[in-house]
Amino acid sequence: MIKNKFYNEDIYDSLQYPNFFSEDELKFVTDGYWKLYNDVLDKIEKFDQSTLYMRIEEANFSRKGTPDVIWSQIVSAIRDKEQHDRKKRVQLDFWHENEGFEFIQKYNNWLKEIIRIMENRFEQIGRPAKVVDIAFHNFSSSLKIHCDGQDIFQKLKTKSPRPRHHPKYLRHEYDPVEYFKYAHQGLVNLDAQPDKATIVFDQWFPYSTYYDIINTVDTLDEMKRPCITWCKDDDGVFERFNEHVRGLTDKPFPTSDYLEMIKPISNPTAIEEFKKDFPIEKLYGLSLNKILYFGKPGTLISWDNKRYHMAKPFKLQGNNGIGKQNRLMLQFETLCI
Repeated sequence: MIKNKFYNEDIYDSLQYPNFFSEDELKFVTDGYWKLYNDVLDKIEKFDQSTLYMRIEEANFSRKGTPDVIWSQIVSAIRDKEQHDRKKRVQLDFWHENEGFEFIQKYNNWLKEIIRIMENRFEQIGRPAKVVDIAFHNFSSSLKIHCDGQDIFQKLKTKSPRPRHHPKYLRHEYDPVEYFKYAHQGLVNLDAQPDKATIVFDQWFPYSTYYDIINTVDTLDEMKRPCITWCKDDDGVFERFNEHVRGLTDKPFPTSDYLEMIKPISNPTAIEEFKKDFPIEKLYGLSLNKILYFGKPGTLISWDNKRYHMAKPFKLQGNNGIGKQNRLMLQFETLCI
């Protein structure tokens, strides 16, 4: 057992905070992002821009333990302009001292200034913390129910199938050696629809895990992560890595809260599609904390790093899809000071 808890047992409130970035700060951030976008566009293999477009779905930057960015991963998709089908996935990986890292270094001062602005603002709103990771998300599909927080040992995190002795792991199998005391996390709207949202639940767990209790280990939503996913095969036992999930209700998710998640959809066909794609049974054992709407550009939404949460379901394609519209958010994680 770890004698001193590696995680903060106090739980941060979930909140929405308008005008977290001023107009000038928002312009500074977004101008830098589109410069990065164009640089990535120049770096990848050329494609026919009359029929295709590029969407940077994730641009991740980390500076754990250092003042400068030491790692970056940029994941893009080349998509069809009409149907938005993905034609090609493009991933660029950079870390300090590797070939091509100067591509990221040119953005180091811009990223550091964004972090400085954010840390000052967190202090001002009574939520002081150290920003350790930031990313730019422009997703084309929803995120599953999960919590972030402390990662386990990477080798076990990516191991598939589950070992036979799952979930009774010895410490050396999951211990990442390096622990971080996370605080809150969240998003700042840069250019996204105000009625999109992150749905936050009351339940929490100190390690990063997925919650997928209507699927078996053979039908998981996140097939590559069976060791860190709670599913039907776990038979209602929510203990793993010497920890347990806090606050589970062992009851169906309230229908009134589920209907609140569906708002502001009014088209009956779209509502039925929502219920089919995301049945209420997926939420068994959970209770709603808050639905944090993105609001206007510059708005912050934030929640405790250990809480289970998900993106409000949305589609890129089809009559109700967002299509080529941006869903551009600045994502961040923080550590306790």
